[in-house]
Amino acid sequence: MLKFYQALGSDGIYSGSTTSGGSGSGSSTRSSGGGGSSSHGSRGGGSNGRRSFGRAGASAATNLLGFFSDVRDNGLSQAIEFANTVGVEVPQSPRELINFLCGLTSVDTDADFDSEAANAAQRKLLSEIFKSCENLTDVEEIIKQVDKDTIDAWIIDFEVNYIIEFQGSLFQSHIFDKAQDPDKVAGQIKRWLHSKLDKRLSDEMKHINLFSEDGKRYVESLTVKILDIWKQ
Repeated sequence: MLKFYQALGSDGIYSGSTTSGGSGSGSSTRSSGGGGSSSHGSRGGGSNGRRSFGRAGASAATNLLGFFSDVRDNGLSQAIEFANTVGVEVPQSPRELINFLCGLTSVDTDADFDSEAANAAQRKLLSEIFKSCENLTDVEEIIKQVDKDTIDAWIIDFEVNYIIEFQGSLFQSHIFDKAQDPDKVAGQIKRWLHSKLDKRLSDEMKHINLFSEDGKRYVESLTVKILDIWKQ
């Protein structure tokens, strides 16, 4: 992780900005997001006009929080209507809803590594959250009944997956391809990341309402906070 931080460079890591993502206190998905339409080579160098690592993740996380907030405040149907700014077909099942939400920050043919990692991490998180849902009523119930600790855990899960997805090619060639049991090794990496992040982030997040403006700014800067853990 130290080498990853050093390779990105200080100007290659997105540290958060209130201009990214949505409103932070509901309806974040009404913004354009931040996942697509960026150039290749985002692994570093924000000063060169490229998207820094963390920007797409911040957009995906704040958009998801905005959607969850809308569901809690207005119901799932209204939240989907708020988010559906491009007039795509309204989802009718949990799987279609996952595709719909991932499409809000979907990558395009000129997508960068950051966008691809954020989209993949978002899809993994939503698939896990909705894995037991048979219909959209189940989805709405899960989101409306979720407590703060679970919301915080979802964001930590997203960040763990996001980091792993961004480094996917590195892990694949240097670790997974050489392992006798790649799935076991992948699980060990995820558990190690969680062990480093869970207590520190959970303690910080206890005092933050992620649906507030302060919460939005915290989530936008979360990736750089995580990388700071390993930079010493």
